[in-house]
Amino acid sequence: MNAFLEFVKTHKFTVLLVLVGLVLSILFFTIGFWRTILLFVILAICFLFGYLLDQSGPEGIKDFFNKLFGKKA
Repeated sequence: MNAFLEFVKTHKFTVLLVLVGLVLSILFFTIGFWRTILLFVILAICFLFGYLLDQSGPEGIKDFFNKLFGKKA
């Protein structure tokens, strides 16, 4: 068990990216490419809103949309 943990500590990004690839492969083969892309887009939007709420509350979301859709002088 110690040898495995030592391997993971030494190659943490390799192990992490292989796991990400495995999850992506499973998603592509089970729900399809476009549904997987849609899933990640929804997750990214939820992450963005959560991050904005954590940083500055509801005002952060208002500021984000004002910057995104506000008039440019």
